[in-house]
Amino acid sequence: YVLPTKTKLGVAFGRSNLDRASGESAVDSLVKSNERLTVGLYHPLTKHLNLVAEYNHLDVDALAGTRGKAKTMSLGAILFF
Repeated sequence: YVLPTKTKLGVAFGRSNLDRASGESAVDSLVKSNERLTVGLYHPLTKHLNLVAEYNHLDVDALAGTRGKAKTMSLGAILFF
């Protein structure tokens, strides 16, 4: 989505589900599923330079039933050439 200031807003969501293969040993630390949500703002300074701000939220489930979470923020620039 493009805001009136020409700043672009982007949202991405993804989920991966992993099953144990037949004959595979039962390693409980293997990942069962990953889920990620990213929200980003991309502001053009020039035709070739954009400022970037992104927020990521990640949820991970293991076969053993344990869970992990990560929340990260990224700031930077993209140079197009």
